[in-house]
Amino acid sequence: MRIVNWIGELAGSVIPVILLALVIISVGADVVGRNIFSAPIFGASEVAVLAFVWLVWLGVIGAAKRDDLMGVRYFVDLLPPRGRHLVHATMNIIVALIAAGIIYAAIMQIRTARFTTFMSIDVPKWVMSVGLAISMAAIIVIYLARAWVELKQARSVHR
Repeated sequence: MRIVNWIGELAGSVIPVILLALVIISVGADVVGRNIFSAPIFGASEVAVLAFVWLVWLGVIGAAKRDDLMGVRYFVDLLPPRGRHLVHATMNIIVALIAAGIIYAAIMQIRTARFTTFMSIDVPKWVMSVGLAISMAAIIVIYLARAWVELKQARSVHR
């Protein structure tokens, strides 16, 4: 479990910070190059777009790991303990199912975009959809694990 937490921390927090720095540096350098030296940086905008997309997808993993994705906790926490655990488990399962649907959509996007590329950097556009599929797979793992814990806790409330 420790390695899973380490990978989650790396993918959900550390890499997004590095990607944000890459976005800021590539956009900033391109703006300076274009406006001051009249020499834009070839492919900087595509690099920034790819870095930003992966920043968002991996950032979702970090948000899920910190349990920051759902804002209904206030109302659910008003329920009695067993009901609270059951509702949390149900919500976690629903989020995992939605993530599975998003993975399917990402796979369809990968299939249709496999022949298009970012012209200046020659990177296939389906790379963005791969990031989405990876982040949603992580969401499924995180939320099904949470659902399991919630169901165990709901069961122990009656004992």
